[in-house]
Amino acid sequence: MPTIYDVAKRARVSTYTVSSVLNRTAYVSPELTTRVREAVRELDYTINEIARGLQTRQTKTVGMLIPDIANPFYAKVVRGVENVLKEAHYCLILGSTYNRIEEQSRYLAVFRSKQVDGLLLFICPGDNEEVQALVRAKKAIVFVGRIPIGLRADSVSANNRKGAQIAVARLIDKGHKRVALVNGQAGLSSSADRVDGWKSALKRKRLAAPEKFLAHGDWTAEAGYRATLCFLDLPDPPTAIFAVNFLMMTGVLRALQERGVRCPQDVEVISSDDSEWLDVFTPRISTVAQPSYEMGEKSAQLLLKRMRSPKRAFQQIVLEPELVIR
Repeated sequence: MPTIYDVAKRARVSTYTVSSVLNRTAYVSPELTTRVREAVRELDYTINEIARGLQTRQTKTVGMLIPDIANPFYAKVVRGVENVLKEAHYCLILGSTYNRIEEQSRYLAVFRSKQVDGLLLFICPGDNEEVQALVRAKKAIVFVGRIPIGLRADSVSANNRKGAQIAVARLIDKGHKRVALVNGQAGLSSSADRVDGWKSALKRKRLAAPEKFLAHGDWTAEAGYRATLCFLDLPDPPTAIFAVNFLMMTGVLRALQERGVRCPQDVEVISSDDSEWLDVFTPRISTVAQPSYEMGEKSAQLLLKRMRSPKRAFQQIVLEPELVIR
C-alpha cells in the first residue's frame, strides 16, 4: 500500500503539504494541490484511517445495531442517522441482530475491535449484562426506539403507549368491542408500553382486555400470521386487530385471507410503522405513524453531543406518533 511519503515523493512536495491538501488543514497553492492530487490518483493512495485513529484517538466511525434491515421502519431510521453523521464526517457501520442476544454480542465485539467512537443501539430482549457494562464504563451510547429498563443513559424513542391508545381508540370508536393486540417480544420497554396503551384505551370505554387477545411475537410476518390464526380459533374471536409493526401486519392479513375472513368487513386491522406501500395495499390499512426518520436524526445528533461532551447530563427524547387514517 502506498504511503504519504510515496505521494510526497511523486508530487515533489513535503509530507506536510500532502497532509494539508488531503485534510484541508492549511492553504496550498493551486499548482501544488494539483500535483498532490495527481500523485494520489496515480498511486491509488488511500489515507490509513487506522494509523490516523491511533494518533487522534478517533476513528470517525459509529456502530449501529437494528433488529432487521428488511423492515422499512428501520431503513428510514438508518437514513436519518446517515444524513446527520455524513454532515459531521462520520461513517456508519451497521448490523442487524434479528432480536437475538448472540448476534448483538457478536456485533458489539466487532465494534470494539474497530474502535468505533460511539454506538446507536436498538437493544435485544433478554439479558443485557454486556450493554449494562458498556453504560457503566461510560461509553458513548444512545439507545434508539427501546429504552433500557433500569439504566440511566441517552435515548430517543417514540411514545408507544400513546400510539397504542390512539389506534385502539380508533377501532373502538368504529364500534369494535373485541380488540386484539399483536405485540412485539416481551421484556422490552416498547412492548410493555404498547400493552399499557391497549389496556388503557379499552378500560376507558369499560371494555375487557383479556390475555387471550394479547400475543407476543418476534416482529416478523410469521409471528403475525401465527397470532392471528390463534385469535380466529377462539370461540369469540376479535373483530379488530392492532399489529404493532409493518411486517407483523402483513402476516395478520395473510392469515385472514387464508381463512376467508374479510378485512375490514369481518376483522378490521390497524398497523404501526407507516409505509408508502400501505397507500397501494388492498385493503387500505390505517396506521400509527412513528417519526422514523426524525428518530434517526435525533439519535445521531444526541450521540454527537455525547461524544463531544462526555460529562453532559443524560437526555431522553420522546417523539410523538400520529394516526394516519386510510
